[in-house]
Amino acid sequence: MRMGNDRPGGGPDRSGWRAGFALAWCALLAFTAATSLFLGGFSTASGVFLAGAAAGEFVLAVASSILLERTVFRHVERLRIAVSEGTDGPLPSVKGPLAPLAEAISDRQERSVTTLREAVRDREERLAQVERLRRALEETRTNLESNVQYLRTMAEVSTVIAGTLDPEELYRIIPERVMSKLGLTDFCIMLYSQETKRLVAKSVSLGNGGTMPEFTLAPGEGVAGKVFVTGETAWIPDVRSSRDFLHYGGRRTDVRSFMCVPLVSKGKNIGVLMLNHPEPNAFEPELLPTMRVLASYLAIAIENAGMFGLVKSLAEKDSLTLLYNHGAFHEKLAIELERANRYARPMAVIILDLDHFKEINDRYGHTTGDRVLALVAGALGAHLRKTDTAARYGGDEFAVILPEADLSSAALIAERIAEGISSVRLDIGGESVISFTASIGYASCAHDAPGRGEILKIADRLMYDSKRRGPGGVLGMQI
Repeated sequence: MRMGNDRPGGGPDRSGWRAGFALAWCALLAFTAATSLFLGGFSTASGVFLAGAAAGEFVLAVASSILLERTVFRHVERLRIAVSEGTDGPLPSVKGPLAPLAEAISDRQERSVTTLREAVRDREERLAQVERLRRALEETRTNLESNVQYLRTMAEVSTVIAGTLDPEELYRIIPERVMSKLGLTDFCIMLYSQETKRLVAKSVSLGNGGTMPEFTLAPGEGVAGKVFVTGETAWIPDVRSSRDFLHYGGRRTDVRSFMCVPLVSKGKNIGVLMLNHPEPNAFEPELLPTMRVLASYLAIAIENAGMFGLVKSLAEKDSLTLLYNHGAFHEKLAIELERANRYARPMAVIILDLDHFKEINDRYGHTTGDRVLALVAGALGAHLRKTDTAARYGGDEFAVILPEADLSSAALIAERIAEGISSVRLDIGGESVISFTASIGYASCAHDAPGRGEILKIADRLMYDSKRRGPGGVLGMQI
């Protein structure tokens, strides 16, 4: 705390300087006066001289006090106050003998202030650089975390896709385990069909959980058709601004945002992946690279699944008749028996064996026999329903599974097959024409029939019973 006129730090102030100056003059006057008295005062010449000297000293003391007050003390006090208060402005102007000192102090202060300001400015710049670096590191960390999450998600998606080779299973899991991982619930995957020469919807998911009627596109038709032809991605923030968007043939008028990327496998466009959203500007541009990567995964998985399906189909099919083989037939039979039991529906099985087929082989050769087998397979296909399954059971023996067929339906189909086979004629050259028949046995069972597991054996036994009665016969029974 400051007391009186003391300056900070406890040193003498302006009054202290004056007191010290006055005390010095007083001491000098006292010494001169004492010396004068000691030498005899005014009674001696020396005393008179010293008394005059004392008077002169007094006058000199007063004059020097006034002079120092105006030229030194006042200016020193002003400088002390300016320096102690630490003002940013220049020091007050000083005239007289202290002017050089005041200028030196002012210059020193200005240099100190400038140096301090530069130091503060440099520190502020360093702090700003540190803050920018901190923000950059934070942004980098956020981006790295986002990229890691993205890579983890894409790795999971690719693992799911690559681990599925069944085409139907692949299309089933795409909405549940692939697109949902990316937060995409409204999409459509269309593949190009070599048979129809059109893009056909294979996997569809609507955001509201509903279903969409069958939908196809010709290459070049609409936005998706153009993406398929050109291989260029389409991103439409608001479909109302695009005349090419067809709203899925008028089936999806709720779509506002649309994105479409081609499915490319081995440099060939095989389809398109479309994303939909009911709000405009719903898809950010950053989603495009993700969709391209996902589309490449899907295209490869679809191609692999297609190849696997083809290989599996060839493995299940008889190379001559292109019907299911013996092993595949038993797999299908087990599936249909379980399905009939689950849904409480009847089913039937037909077994047929060509009559005198060995004689045809022996007389006309195995090449002609192979042609006969192929014609029988064609006759089966002509008289069966789409849901029925036909197989070459072995040699000249064929088997058929009839889902949801009771005894009367099975009898009708068996009679048609027998008539169809007996009406087939094979021209072997010249005037020779071969005709042939088949002996047929069939059995039908309810879903809860006790002997339903023996349905194939029973149908086979009935076929042999029919053959013993004569060629071209048909026998059946209800289990």
